[in-house]
Amino acid sequence: MTTGIEIRPVRHLPGRRVFVAVPFRIHGGDPGWVPPLRLSVYDRISPRHPAMAHQEVALWVAYRHGRPVGRIAACIDRAFDEYQGVKWGWVGFYDTFDDPEVAGRLFDTACGWARDRGAETCVGPANFTTNDELGLMVEGFDEPPAILTLQNPRYYEKLWTDAGWEPAMDLWGWHFEKVSTALSDRQRRTLERIRERSGVKVRSIDMDDFDNEVGRFFDVYNAAWQHNWGFAPMPEPEVRHLAKQLKSIINPNWAFGAEAPDGTVVAVCLALPDLNRLMLNVRSGRLAPFGWVPLLRGRRRMSHARVWALGIRPEHQNLALGPLLYQEIVDRLAADPHIRSAEGGWTLATNTRINAQLEAMGATRSRVWRLYQRKV
Repeated sequence: MTTGIEIRPVRHLPGRRVFVAVPFRIHGGDPGWVPPLRLSVYDRISPRHPAMAHQEVALWVAYRHGRPVGRIAACIDRAFDEYQGVKWGWVGFYDTFDDPEVAGRLFDTACGWARDRGAETCVGPANFTTNDELGLMVEGFDEPPAILTLQNPRYYEKLWTDAGWEPAMDLWGWHFEKVSTALSDRQRRTLERIRERSGVKVRSIDMDDFDNEVGRFFDVYNAAWQHNWGFAPMPEPEVRHLAKQLKSIINPNWAFGAEAPDGTVVAVCLALPDLNRLMLNVRSGRLAPFGWVPLLRGRRRMSHARVWALGIRPEHQNLALGPLLYQEIVDRLAADPHIRSAEGGWTLATNTRINAQLEAMGATRSRVWRLYQRKV
């Protein structure tokens, strides 16, 4: 029996303020919870975000006896459906207390909304697609989540599965320790032969030519991932929007591409400093008035990084450039005196070739995020 629960749609700025604040109410007492930067959440749910050109989005907040106790969002992405040939509704921005009744009401609301707009299957959690933060963490709770990955308490998994959600795909995170990730002389000789045979030259991103470099990077990224499960190309306005957000934290030594002899960029890699470790000290999620202080003081002494993106053009994947890129990023991170560890990922659990290469480089699987599906 429903007891005092009301699911209210979010339509205006005051409602978005409550929506953004909900996880702080639920998780704020957990010292291991990494607060999101509120500005980033406002940006992603804003009607002015460039992705809204092909997405229809709805937000809800759950109240019990007038107090916020949960939230959820749903998204129909017309570009994704057309690219993949599916009718999906994405469900994300999910946060609740350990309350099956509230969770069930929120799931039913989001899935019902998606069904009414033609969706046949709901997939989540995702904020809002595979081009955003996604996946329910089911393994890897011992360490804070890395930048641009999702975090949740352990009880979420039961709330999702008890509400009829079934596993759709697992995403793996990989851990590198500086002291234990090293290439043998034999591996380096093999990689040097690959480099010579392919004729590629690795170079760092040119920050003075940033706009053009972004275009080259995502041209390779979109081509490399085009046949992967759940992927849809990121349109240029979204690429530019994301690049603008990341520009201030990019370390040029950790962003590089591999060029063919004719100058064509055929592979790319980008690692980011893990600012989530600093966000642990910004409990409000706000930069003003003093939230910027730990970020400014700590960013140049970061001890952890995330390898966020790595891609190779399909027509060059037979050149075994993957291990060459892994070697390059491992060496570049190891050269930083502050870096002690890094997380790579995510990778699809079904991508046996890439996962085997990461294991061969000394990485250990450290996290699993699970995407779920529910027929509507």
